[in-house]
Amino acid sequence: PSAVADFRGFGRCETDESGRYRVLTVKPGALPSPDGGTEAPHLNILGLARGLLNRVVTRLFFPDEPELNRADPVLSALPDDRRATLVAEPEGEGLRFDIRLQGDGETVFFEV
Repeated sequence: PSAVADFRGFGRCETDESGRYRVLTVKPGALPSPDGGTEAPHLNILGLARGLLNRVVTRLFFPDEPELNRADPVLSALPDDRRATLVAEPEGEGLRFDIRLQGDGETVFFEV
């Protein structure tokens, strides 16, 4: 899908009994970063669940943006093995983005 430069959307979804979720949206465009650079297209994700004392906040970056992802200030500040937890993987006609709360491949979460 093509990017939408001025996309400012909000969505909400539930997981099924297996913990899967599905979101259908437009791909946002790149954004200016506070330091004058460019943030790669991404979705901000906030997770809530019974048993979590605090919300978790992460980002989904798009795999078809390798140059912008490399230059993104958030992604470039992370070690390679942690960076991969924020980049979705192509799957079928869409993308797959697993959110792991702990253990191997734990998703990077942000304090906000």
